[in-house]
Amino acid sequence: MGNKIRCCTQCQVYWTCETKWYRGERGEENICCTICNFYEECLDKFNKEKKAASGKGK
Repeated sequence: MGNKIRCCTQCQVYWTCETKWYRGERGEENICCTICNFYEECLDKFNKEKKAASGKGK
């Protein structure tokens, strides 16, 4: 839930995504969501990077 991944141009619907435009019109965060085919791949990468970063501080 606390994981927020920025929406990126790799998304197959980035330029036409209704969710992204809806959020933009309301000043909400531009976060990746399950509409993107890369969502799970990006989430896994994000979690691995976060875990690695938290392990370095110990």
